[in-house]
Amino acid sequence: MSKILRIALAIAFIVVFYTGELVGILFDYQGINVVPTPTWFLLLFATCAANVASAFWISRADPPRNLAFWGLFLKVCFLPIFLADFYIFVLMRSWFPPSPEVSPLGFFLITPYVVLSCPLMIVSSCYGFAAIDRARDEQLISPERERKYKWGLALPIADLVAAIWLYARLRRLDGTAPTCTPDDDPLSPAHTTPQPVADIDDILATRPTQTRKAIPHPWPTVLPLAASLCFIIASYAGGPVTMIFPPPYPTLRIDVWFLVMFVCALATIVSADAFKGAHNPKTLALWCLVFKLALLPFFLTMTLIVLVLGSYFFAQRGLIFVTFIMLPLLLLGTYCIMRVTSSHGSAAISRARNERLVRRETANKLQRGLATPIADLISSIRLYTLLRQLDNASETTTSEAL
Repeated sequence: MSKILRIALAIAFIVVFYTGELVGILFDYQGINVVPTPTWFLLLFATCAANVASAFWISRADPPRNLAFWGLFLKVCFLPIFLADFYIFVLMRSWFPPSPEVSPLGFFLITPYVVLSCPLMIVSSCYGFAAIDRARDEQLISPERERKYKWGLALPIADLVAAIWLYARLRRLDGTAPTCTPDDDPLSPAHTTPQPVADIDDILATRPTQTRKAIPHPWPTVLPLAASLCFIIASYAGGPVTMIFPPPYPTLRIDVWFLVMFVCALATIVSADAFKGAHNPKTLALWCLVFKLALLPFFLTMTLIVLVLGSYFFAQRGLIFVTFIMLPLLLLGTYCIMRVTSSHGSAAISRARNERLVRRETANKLQRGLATPIADLISSIRLYTLLRQLDNASETTTSEAL
């Protein structure tokens, strides 16, 4: 019952927040009936209090990993709000420079959105705080690490990173924790019934060691693939490619496209690094190669745009100034997207180097190739081919040994 209640309260909190009138003004909702501000504040306060109660009291019997997961889930769901607030803050600073006459107006305009972000960070961090307390009581983390995680969850921007590392650590510890058997339970009849000491020693000596079977979890596979797929879809859903080749489907506005690309890129990089230990290097290299081939038309279009803008260097003076502004930004954005597509390849190289499948010199050479434009596709092909050959060779050696 507590699990169903926790899920319902978290989803209700997300739905209530995104249907408010202030959020509708921020994201320019059209065709959606938003909740009036007084009613919205009441519902927001009720859902905030319910989620805090769920984190600290209702779900106190849940494992720490589940609490950390829901804290991370809420932070990821509210990431667009945090990014929009940061964008508004930077915009207000540029519109209202520091001065005694203008600063109060800028402070008055930005205060509602800053106050709006506070309950989101507090409520989403409550699940993390509850997970830290449970993990400390179960002696899964040390007191020093507990203080470090709590400080991270209490600080803006750093709270998302702390939530990711907390969930990754608790998940790793939960996968290696032994299962409590009736023989290990001090309250079981086998321990409470008086028995001779010799019989207990014989039982302990002959009892087989109980180990927990590893149950495959779908999240290490689903999250990296979902993040990469969202990044690919977002790349073709707006931006320069749709400006050059208008698609038949609706596209995102350029400001929304930048925000969606940033969120998807961050999710791809974090998931590739956090879950690289759950897959072998060959699988990671295959994902990197498929990722780059899926975005190959995007890079070819960007190359075409760069060549067209480069021709304006020989045009009249006004166009040269425009080209000096647009061309570096275009090249920088393309390079950042290329580095995102190399995230799975970098994880594969790191795994292969740690497992001593490739030499350090070869790993450094492949890393430089993945960081170089145009050569990154060739390096990803070489990396997958090399790891596939090594995997086939190890399977052949194992079959011959058997």
